[in-house]
Amino acid sequence: MRMGRNILVAEDSPSYALLYKQIFESRGHTVTVTSDGEECVALYKNMTANSDARQFDMVILDYSMPKKNGLETAKEILQIRPDQRILFISSFGDELTPKLRALSNGTNIDVLEKPFNSQSLIQKVEFEIEGQVQTGLVLQ
Repeated sequence: MRMGRNILVAEDSPSYALLYKQIFESRGHTVTVTSDGEECVALYKNMTANSDARQFDMVILDYSMPKKNGLETAKEILQIRPDQRILFISSFGDELTPKLRALSNGTNIDVLEKPFNSQSLIQKVEFEIEGQVQTGLVLQ
C-alpha cells in the first residue's frame, strides 16, 4: 500500500480532529484539519485552484458541523471534483446513507458510524484511497 496520502478533515470536535491527525500522521500521511464545513470548502477551493498544490486523496467529514454540515460541504466539493473520495463520520449513519445516494454514483462516498475504533478508520481511509476492498456502507 502506498503511504504519504493527503487527507483533508472537517471536524468541529477538537478531540476527534486531533485523534484523526495523530492516527494518520503516524502512518505517514499529511493531514489538514478544518473546524467546520465552511472552512473546509474554502480551503478545498483554494487548493484546487492552485495547480501546484497537491490534491486531496480523501476528505473526512463530520456530518454535524456548524456553519455548513457535512452533506452541504460534500455537495460543494463534488461540484469541484466529482470523483473526490469522501468519508462521512457520523452517529447517524442509517439516516445519512439515503441522503448520500443523490450526491454521486456512490463509489467514492462511504460512511463510518460512531463509535468506531482506530483500526476501522484506518481501514476505511487507506483501502478506499487505494481503491481496494470497499467496506461497510459504500453506496451502491
